[in-house]
Amino acid sequence: MPDTARYEPRSAFVELATASAKDLYRDRKGAFSILFTFFFFFLLIIGLNFVVNVGGRADPVVVIDSAVPQSAPIARELESAGIMVAEEEEASANVTIAAARNGVAIVLDAEADPQWLAVAAAVERTGTAYSVTDTDGEVWIDLLRANLAALSCIGLLAITFIGTSVPLTRMRENGTLRLLGTTPASKFTFIAALTPSRLIFALFVIVTIHATSMILGYSQLWQLFRLLFTMLLGVAMFFALAYLLASRTRRAETVNNLAAVLPVMAIFASGSVLPSHLIPEPVTWVLNCLPTTWYMRAAAADLAGDATSAGLLFLYWGLMLVTTLAAGILAARLFIWDDRER
Repeated sequence: MPDTARYEPRSAFVELATASAKDLYRDRKGAFSILFTFFFFFLLIIGLNFVVNVGGRADPVVVIDSAVPQSAPIARELESAGIMVAEEEEASANVTIAAARNGVAIVLDAEADPQWLAVAAAVERTGTAYSVTDTDGEVWIDLLRANLAALSCIGLLAITFIGTSVPLTRMRENGTLRLLGTTPASKFTFIAALTPSRLIFALFVIVTIHATSMILGYSQLWQLFRLLFTMLLGVAMFFALAYLLASRTRRAETVNNLAAVLPVMAIFASGSVLPSHLIPEPVTWVLNCLPTTWYMRAAAADLAGDATSAGLLFLYWGLMLVTTLAAGILAARLFIWDDRER
C-alpha cells in the first residue's frame, strides 16, 4: 500500500499566528471595536469639516492681485478646477488672492462666506505657500487635513492597544497564558505571532489615510512614499509599546481604560484642539516627549504640509526607531506567562 501523507507540524510561529487569526475572526465584536474608534473620529472630523468649510457656502469667484508673482499658474490651476477667475474690478468676486511675505494670502469675503478648500488646493498645486483669512481677520483651516495625522495615530493606537494589549492581558487573567507557557514556544515567538493578523487592520488604516490624502490633493506622490515609511515605523513602535504594556499587566480592565484614554491624549497632543500658546510650558515639554507626538509630527510633514516637522523628520524617525527597539527588547525580556514567574 502506498504511504499515506503524514501531517508535518508547522513552526511554532505559524501555528500560533494561525490560531491568533482564527480567534480574532471568531471574535467579531472585538474585531469591530478595533476599527470603530478610528472610523468614529474619521467620520466625525469629515462631518465637522463639511459643516464648517463647505455646507451653505457660496461658490468662489476669485480675483488674483496683479502683485502676485505666480498669478498666471494659479489662474490656470483655478480654471482647470472649474473655479471662476474674475478681473480685479469685478464686484461679484468673493475671494482675493494677494501677495504675502512667504507666499500668498487667500482672503475671503466674510459677508459672502465663499467656499475656499478648492481654491487653496489649486494654489498649493503650484507649489505656493498660503494662508486663509477672511475680511474680519478670522483664520480658516482645513479641519480634515489638520487632523489627518492625529486620526491615523488614533487608528493605530486602537489596533495595537485595544486590539492587542487588552486581549493579551485577558489571556493572562483567565489562565490561557499559563497553559501556553507549558509549550516549547518561546515568549518572543508568542508575542510576534499575535502581530500578523492585526497588521491587516493597520494596513486598512494606512490605505484609508493614503487614499484620503491622494484624492483630496494633500500630498504629492513622493510624499506618499515617505508617509508610508512613517506609518509603518509608527505601527512597529505602537506594537512594541503595546506588548511592553501587556508584558506583566494582569488586569485587562486597567489596560482597556488606558487604551480608551490614549486617543483623547493623542488628539490633545497634536495641537489641533488647543493651540500651543494656550498650553503651559511644562505640559508642552511633556507632550513633546510622547512617542505619539513624534509620530504625528512626522506624519504631518506629508499630510498637513508642516514645514517645521519636515525639517525634523529624520529626528522623529530616529526617536521612533530607538523606541521601537527598546520597547520590543524590554517586552520580550519582561514578559511573563503567569504571576508565579514574578
